[in-house]
Amino acid sequence: MLGAKQQWCPRCQRHVQTEQKQSHIGKQRKLVKIVVTCGRCRITLSSKTTSAAALEQDQNAAAEK
Repeated sequence: MLGAKQQWCPRCQRHVQTEQKQSHIGKQRKLVKIVVTCGRCRITLSSKTTSAAALEQDQNAAAEK
């Protein structure tokens, strides 16, 4: 899930490298907002809010592979 990937950008009209940013949400910081942007024009391609625990599990599973 993490790392540079290529996605279709509707503004650039081609596949581009993406950048992913994470920010914690809430007072207890139990939620994480993940925003994927185009590396070329900086338009937001997708955003997702997930729990910090689920994100940590995904990262650990990816590191084990």
